Amino acid sequence: MILIDNINYLREKFPLVREKLKLVEENEDKQFLIKETRRGDKTLLYNKDGKTIYFHSKYDPIREAQTIIEGYKDIKDTNIIFYGTGLGYHIDLLVKENPNNNFYIFEPIEELMEKFLSVRNLSKPEYKELRGLSIGLDNIQIEIGNFLEINRKETIIIELPIHKQAFEEEFKRFNKTFLDIIKSNRSSIATNYSFQRRWIINSMINFKEVLSTPNILIEKKGEFKNKPAIIVAAGPSLNEEIESIRYIKEKGLAYIFSVGSAINTLIHHNIYPHAATTYDPTELNQKVFDKVKEKGISDIPMIFGSSVGYETLENYLGKKYHMITSQDKIANYYLESNSDMEVNIVLDAPSIAVVTLQLLANLGFSPIILVGQNLGYVGKAQHSEGIHYSNELTDEEVEKALWVEDVYGNQIRTDDGFNSMRVQMELYITSMEKGRVINTTKGGAKIQGTEFIELKDIIDKHLQEAVVIDNWLDGDKTNYNKEQLKNKVESMDLAFEDSYRWIKDYNTNLHKMLELVRNRNFKQLDIMYNKLDISITALESNDFFTTFILQMNRVQHKLLADAVKISKMEKDIYKKHMDLLNNYKGFIDKCSLDIELIKPIYEKMKYNILEYINQDIKEGEIDV
Repeated sequence: MILIDNINYLREKFPLVREKLKLVEENEDKQFLIKETRRGDKTLLYNKDGKTIYFHSKYDPIREAQTIIEGYKDIKDTNIIFYGTGLGYHIDLLVKENPNNNFYIFEPIEELMEKFLSVRNLSKPEYKELRGLSIGLDNIQIEIGNFLEINRKETIIIELPIHKQAFEEEFKRFNKTFLDIIKSNRSSIATNYSFQRRWIINSMINFKEVLSTPNILIEKKGEFKNKPAIIVAAGPSLNEEIESIRYIKEKGLAYIFSVGSAINTLIHHNIYPHAATTYDPTELNQKVFDKVKEKGISDIPMIFGSSVGYETLENYLGKKYHMITSQDKIANYYLESNSDMEVNIVLDAPSIAVVTLQLLANLGFSPIILVGQNLGYVGKAQHSEGIHYSNELTDEEVEKALWVEDVYGNQIRTDDGFNSMRVQMELYITSMEKGRVINTTKGGAKIQGTEFIELKDIIDKHLQEAVVIDNWLDGDKTNYNKEQLKNKVESMDLAFEDSYRWIKDYNTNLHKMLELVRNRNFKQLDIMYNKLDISITALESNDFFTTFILQMNRVQHKLLADAVKISKMEKDIYKKHMDLLNNYKGFIDKCSLDIELIKPIYEKMKYNILEYINQDIKEGEIDV
């Protein structure tokens, strides 16, 4: 039976765990049995496949637990995740020896947690740093993710050895989930940190191009229903398909879209796609189009995501068309269509191929045929020929590669980046009708939801007649609602001025609070926190701050939110307030610098918007 103290503790701290354990207690079919050892301690028996397994020593479980924890002597200032409880001998010893370490207990086997809580009292002082307790594998990703989010120190996992042997599959699943959480967190933080400023600055500078070019998702939505399209990516297998693509282009059998670096391979072979798509926000993205610009090519239309690296659009001679991306908070704030069409967006993704897949699906294309979408390596090659900035993989990169299944059922090497692209593409394909996406990439990674058919067979069976229309993209630039734009410009200008006032108020309050803490005058802090909250609420309701500055500091804002959670667990009052207020200060200092950084860009963008509005003043279209 679970100890009464633990029942009360669970009701207060972990009510969901308590509810689950009620069902365990009611179940009479028990797999585990607690018995006494010869020394009078308790041990735990488990019956598996007719065999009895002891989870602890029959003779001296405490000595056995001491052996387990011997390898964890120097773990000060470290978070601990205990995987598998047993009766908790090793947990008890470690938390007593490390009273200040935050720790988390995870037990995949619900009955084992019941047995643990029947002998260990979580309300005792040695368990005061327990930050999480969970059972079963259903919600483990969210629960451990939350623990890692607010406990940012190094984290170690301490397993009960017999547990992972007895329940091998559960341990494998936990281990994979934990690694996925770490990878996902790192990837998300790294992506946001790398691009958070570029997304906003690009969107501001590109806004003039957005206003002066057609929005393809408005002007051409659904116009190419049941027309075949090919997405040409720059995987190594593209080299084998060049002549097939040339044949398709010359005969007009399908619309050809190059994604990313594939434009260079196609130009290398004197093949011009019907359009090139691009969305990467980095400055380096302009390299993709170096050859196009150097050769003075003007007859390859570019379809760009509105938050693309602004350098990519500079000096591009071909026609341009835009699609609004989910990372473009500027266009999403200012723009409204004059037609009945919504201003649809494309969702950000790890790959331009996934973005282009969304685009083509919205335009009505079917089937959508993937070429050169290897999402893995061929030997040491990761790209097709003709890409001047592509290098072969090093031996170390090949050695570190992951293994995934290819289209033939064999194993090929890939990396985290390609694998993330594949997973994202599969997620999007699941929302499309079955059979709409065909993968022709020889030796490429298997993409769930697609059928693999070689390109030559596609040509023979499905691409039998010319479908491409000359000047297929011709159309007027999108006529965005100018009255809406005018109102938004005026509102944003007022918000811009207000943001300075609230940041000044924020800093004044913060300065007073830091002085109070330095003087250890904690009594007045509650009043000051209320005043600081008013400034924060006003800023987070301010259109300029939320549209521009907060988006440029989304990682720092998340870290600040985590710091608020962490402060609630800090026992030292001085450290609690000083750490929290320094986090507030670091955040607002960064925001203040970014306001000054983008101020001239904002003024230029506003000038471009007003110029766009004023184009039709003579016709009396709008009162400015």
